[in-house]
Amino acid sequence: MYNEKIKFSDTFTEIWTYSKPIGQGRKEQDRDDVKKRRSFEELSKEEQKEKLIRLQRHRQECKWELMRLIETNWDSRTSFITLTTKEKFERDKFTEQFMKFIKRLNYQVFGTKKATLKYVATLETQKRGAYHAHCLFFSVPFIEHKKLLKIWGLGGVRINKLNKLDDVSNCGRYCVKYMEKSLGQELLYSVGKKAYLRSRNLKIPEEVKIFSVKPLEFDKELIVYESDYFSKVYVEGKLVNNPVHYRKIRNKGKCSDDN
Repeated sequence: MYNEKIKFSDTFTEIWTYSKPIGQGRKEQDRDDVKKRRSFEELSKEEQKEKLIRLQRHRQECKWELMRLIETNWDSRTSFITLTTKEKFERDKFTEQFMKFIKRLNYQVFGTKKATLKYVATLETQKRGAYHAHCLFFSVPFIEHKKLLKIWGLGGVRINKLNKLDDVSNCGRYCVKYMEKSLGQELLYSVGKKAYLRSRNLKIPEEVKIFSVKPLEFDKELIVYESDYFSKVYVEGKLVNNPVHYRKIRNKGKCSDDN
């Protein structure tokens, strides 16, 4: 059981404080609730409104999750590219082509079929309905543009310049600005699909869950963002609102604007 969740990245520490403690592990009620899940059209006007609020919150959570991954894995050999296609592909077909590109690029860079390439990517539709991908590759050597075009083979490759980033704390925010629209589209139009794609070999920000009797203490001047919202928790078999206080704290020694 815990009432504080803490996530650590190189630049920030994030703290979620829950008014009602949360039990570890998945409850039977949670599984029953999933089985009874209705489509958006089957919900009442009030339920639809609440669902849209949750969707917006989930989009924000995905954005921050992506920022944490970027900040944790960022290094001097990070590349940011955008892939476009001449042909219009449906989402699943585009994803299939993208994963083939990842395998080809992995072999080109590392000379092995073993999945070694580290990346995150978001998919986005253009006005004409075709998908394109925003991709971040970590710890890769320089690859000529014409070689990337050949490896992709389906259209254009745009290389986004990252040399103006003067602080690692800027990198996640800068890149996610390009990817934020993609996250929203995936959550809204591709229900059940991942909000973003990522390799399994990325470093993951550390997370701890604790039960704290006293509020955690820290320098309040380091808070760069905080908010209050409601999550859900089961209390005596009933799903009820659980007030949450969220704080994002800059780690000492880091300095740049946020959000």
